[in-house]
Amino acid sequence: MSRLNILALNMSTLAGAFDALRAIDPERIHILHAEYRPSWEEVSARRRGTPLPEPENLSPELRAALHEADVIFGFTVPRGIRQLAPRLVWLATPSTGIDHLRSTGLLESDEVTITNVAGLAAGVIAEHVLAAMLFFAKRLRHFEAERLQRKWRMTRLRILEGRTLALVGVGNIGREVATRAKAFGMRVMGIGRGSSTGRDVPGVDRVLDRKELPDLLAAADYVVLAVADTPETRGIIGGAEIGAMKSDAVLVNVARGTVLDEAALCEALRTGAIAGAALDVFAHEPLPADSPLWELPNVLITPHVAANFDEYLPRSVEHFAANLRRFLSGASLESRFDRGRGY
Repeated sequence: MSRLNILALNMSTLAGAFDALRAIDPERIHILHAEYRPSWEEVSARRRGTPLPEPENLSPELRAALHEADVIFGFTVPRGIRQLAPRLVWLATPSTGIDHLRSTGLLESDEVTITNVAGLAAGVIAEHVLAAMLFFAKRLRHFEAERLQRKWRMTRLRILEGRTLALVGVGNIGREVATRAKAFGMRVMGIGRGSSTGRDVPGVDRVLDRKELPDLLAAADYVVLAVADTPETRGIIGGAEIGAMKSDAVLVNVARGTVLDEAALCEALRTGAIAGAALDVFAHEPLPADSPLWELPNVLITPHVAANFDEYLPRSVEHFAANLRRFLSGASLESRFDRGRGY
């Protein structure tokens, strides 16, 4: 391959950063830019695996860029990408997951290497988790309502010290949550993939086997969902699992909406079976206006923003640049999608 055509999809605001990539190998690297902006509804449908029609109105410029691309860097790609980009050998998504690539045909074939930026935002997401736990422990919604009514009434609060945190998922995000929770003096337990008993995870006091999930949930004051979206994790927290939780426990989901039975959660929140939930991800995004979650007073809703911070895209480009050097030298790429594991 005498010239490497890199298509920066939907990254026109970072044109300067991509132009700087040419310095890695100015004789070989050619940067292409093109726009492809599917709607939230389309991306959400793709995450659920719903087949999408191939976009009918791709611009001639986009089609030409796709046809010449050897490498694509971008969040989303059109359906039928294998036909649109016959030269494609590597797709680098600046997303931490790959669920938005469902129905593109890329996940089922090993002809194209896929990388993401797994772990890039783990620390930031962990900050979001701690903020959510503190939101409930310190009754911030209650005091905001009191402020609006100009009321001054003292009430007792909870502390995190000594409480038990259950991590459903002890990967990049889970580990970052654990180290921060330990700084608050919490007891941290977790489960990983399959048989993880005895696994040593920084910040986690004890790692349990997946079959011990009910016991883990029953012991927890806070439950944090931080698993990857795979066939084995979809629906991992259903009615039975929520029913195993304490009545004063809080659930935090920063994984994917697919791992949680939202109907069962709504019922548990409505009846007081658990104390509250902080949700950053949902089965359908944007969260439909008629979702009962909007009306529940013991829910904190954020619009999939736990990993949304100012430095995200620049850091993603830096990650891509480091991987590009590996690619050019023939070294193994970091954050490579494992088709066997599903993430």
